Amino acid sequence: MGTKVAIMGTGVMGTGMGKVLLQQGYEVTCYNRTEARSADLVAAGATFGATPAIAAEGAAYVIIMMWNKEALDSVVLGDDGLFAHAKKGQVYIDMSTQLPETGSWLANTFAEKGADFLDAPVHGSKGEANSGGLWIMVGGDRAVYERSLDLLSVLSESTHYMGGHGKGYATKLCGNHLVSTIVAALCESMVLAKKADLDPKEVLSVWMDSDFRSPVVDGVGNSIISRDFAVSFHLRTMVKDTELIRNFSESLSVPVLLSNIVHEVNKIGQNKGYGEENASAVVKVFEEMAGL
Repeated sequence: MGTKVAIMGTGVMGTGMGKVLLQQGYEVTCYNRTEARSADLVAAGATFGATPAIAAEGAAYVIIMMWNKEALDSVVLGDDGLFAHAKKGQVYIDMSTQLPETGSWLANTFAEKGADFLDAPVHGSKGEANSGGLWIMVGGDRAVYERSLDLLSVLSESTHYMGGHGKGYATKLCGNHLVSTIVAALCESMVLAKKADLDPKEVLSVWMDSDFRSPVVDGVGNSIISRDFAVSFHLRTMVKDTELIRNFSESLSVPVLLSNIVHEVNKIGQNKGYGEENASAVVKVFEEMAGL
């Protein structure tokens, strides 16, 4: 077997990345708080560890992909957590979305055991995770980043070194601000077109021929037209991320007027029961407000 990599969190993203690593010859172990959610990755060839510490034992790299800070704490803290059992030479890479301050905390705590840490959140969703096509933004020591490039390159279309600890997280939040507002604006535009009795397929075709075409416009637009809200990125995760953006902007005294409005609309969608659907399902909120 090749280099051993442990994955903490086997949701949509962690499972996809784990499969890519297996296909490239890496040995993969995994941990998830709900073991049944690791079944797909285990079936592909990974080994499940009963605790974070067991899964991470002997791994050269430990990828953390937990949903929120509470979930992150559940794998790093405690007698069976990653902090207690980290070893010199291991590299811990958190690829989830967190506040920048979390990067310093994780780096300092792992350093006490001689282990290295990178915050390396990703842009992309289910398709990119399963194809090794993510876009990764990295914060941490540059030498550790360069030592980890072989692994990161397997998972990504591109990697970007952004600076010290926390800079990867910060870059991700800035990007999610952009993406979340694009999704909301697209939903609102499509509702406007629908109420004007325009053919949504032709409208989307115009947009994709224009100078503001993008994969986000294409993907979300077609999701709305087909009413296919199968999950690539949960609406509940968008709510979580827009809340992080709000907290991050507050720490820097930066007004984020658009993001604050989008956050409230996302919350309405979650409260209406759309949280387990794709983020594009927020269009239903705009449709209801427009009387459609």
